[in-house]
Amino acid sequence: MLSDLRFGKFWLVFGWLSVFVAMVLSLLPPKAVEMPGWNDKVEHSLGYFLLTFWFCGIYQRRRYWVIGLCMLGMGILVELLQGAMQLGRSADVRDVVADIIGIAPALLLALSPLGRWPRWFEAIVPGS
Repeated sequence: MLSDLRFGKFWLVFGWLSVFVAMVLSLLPPKAVEMPGWNDKVEHSLGYFLLTFWFCGIYQRRRYWVIGLCMLGMGILVELLQGAMQLGRSADVRDVVADIIGIAPALLLALSPLGRWPRWFEAIVPGS
């Protein structure tokens, strides 16, 4: 899994912490997390791009399809929870489309040499 990464636990913990923060921010009432000037769909696409690219960077390529499906599942779950919670948010299939617009290019970019970004970072950081 992460055995070839010196800071594998850090990458994993930070990734899951980011998922947790994204879930919380997605489920809070909209007034609590308003970002002036930002389009909701851009936020979705960018957020899911970053999360997908992060996890692809720390897992092996054969796991990318699982990462993509998990990110899609997270997006669908967020929309279902937003519709059910009645906290001023509503489920919107267009948000899931925006999530996919972020997930797909992240998966493609991860297949390029840039997908090895954690290994590059670890190579320049001195350590044992």
